[in-house]
Amino acid sequence: MAGRYAGAWDELKRGFNKAYGEGREDQIQIHHRERNARGEDIESPRGEKLIGTNRTLTFINDLIGKSRPEARKAREDMGMGLEPTLMGKLGQGGGVLAGDLTQDRSREVWWLINAPQAAVNVAQELLLHNKKFGSPELWGTNRVKSADGKRPLTSSQDDVEEAIELGYLDENEETTRGVSRKDGYLRKRNYEPGWVDSLMIPSGIATNAGIGLMNPFGGSEGYDAVFASDEDPNKTENMLAEVAAKYILGRTGNLSKWDEFKEERPDVSKGEYNAYKAFKWDKNNDMDLSDGDFTVGTGVLKGTTDGIHGAELQFLGRSLPVNTALMPIAATMAGTVMGARRGYGPGRRKIVGGLMGGISGLASSSLAGNMVEKERRRRNEENNNKPDPMYGN
Repeated sequence: MAGRYAGAWDELKRGFNKAYGEGREDQIQIHHRERNARGEDIESPRGEKLIGTNRTLTFINDLIGKSRPEARKAREDMGMGLEPTLMGKLGQGGGVLAGDLTQDRSREVWWLINAPQAAVNVAQELLLHNKKFGSPELWGTNRVKSADGKRPLTSSQDDVEEAIELGYLDENEETTRGVSRKDGYLRKRNYEPGWVDSLMIPSGIATNAGIGLMNPFGGSEGYDAVFASDEDPNKTENMLAEVAAKYILGRTGNLSKWDEFKEERPDVSKGEYNAYKAFKWDKNNDMDLSDGDFTVGTGVLKGTTDGIHGAELQFLGRSLPVNTALMPIAATMAGTVMGARRGYGPGRRKIVGGLMGGISGLASSSLAGNMVEKERRRRNEENNNKPDPMYGN
């Protein structure tokens, strides 16, 4: 009996020690092997990479049988598959969770999306990578051809000299940038990752413009500059610092004081201004939608149907109005996906098509959104200036 318990304890410790000792590079190597087994380039969308290298998630998926076969085999080949016994699995699970806390694996999910543009980039990549309506081949590879284009080059010694001449292998017969070996053939990625990342530019512009980060001279209408001038808080006293604070830190200026605010926004009454300030700074959890607003997670995500920007969401204190931010962001992302899928020109160039689609979506939706917002403000100012029948003024 004692021996049986001792054996179970040994299995528990072994499972824990192995899992706890796993490192970040181990998970990255497995992810690369998995993608290579599926004929894809090792570069992957940020969201997929984060999930694919998160050991807590991959262990749970292995445990419940939901992991991809290629990923499960890669872990088994590296000696990181599921332990064969129940006690081994329990120890392995404990080691995975302890390693998660030590290496901040799951907190990285939040670190990746803790700014509006970061969240939009992740969503844009996932849409582009979608097999049904996106262009997953942006992250794919294809067999490289010989100089005459008649046959694919293999990794055998017979093709080494030609592969070196064509730049697919270096003088040590190691693959060069973007080239890999699979099933005896040399493969090259379809698109360079830097150019794939350029497809995030249109949605990035839409996001930054929507939250007021595109003005290097100061704050948006009704907002102070980050480094406000004493003479005019709406203007910056240090343009270089203003740009750095907005681009690097994602900071926006505070809501202007009422006396300055009403000069920029005559469509907003003082009562609406005060109600919006109360909504903006309220951190209490509120899931009652009947009053037109909500607050989730101590103010991480908030929303209102009737703020100074009309309907809007707020993410980590950043205002995302529906008319001038969310609508352009959605249209720009959709335009990028459709443009990349269709491509441009005789060669159906996906990068050019995606950029053209994204910029077209950004331009048209920004124009439409600003027109809608301008009309909303006009009506609101008109209503605020109507005489009050109760007082005759």
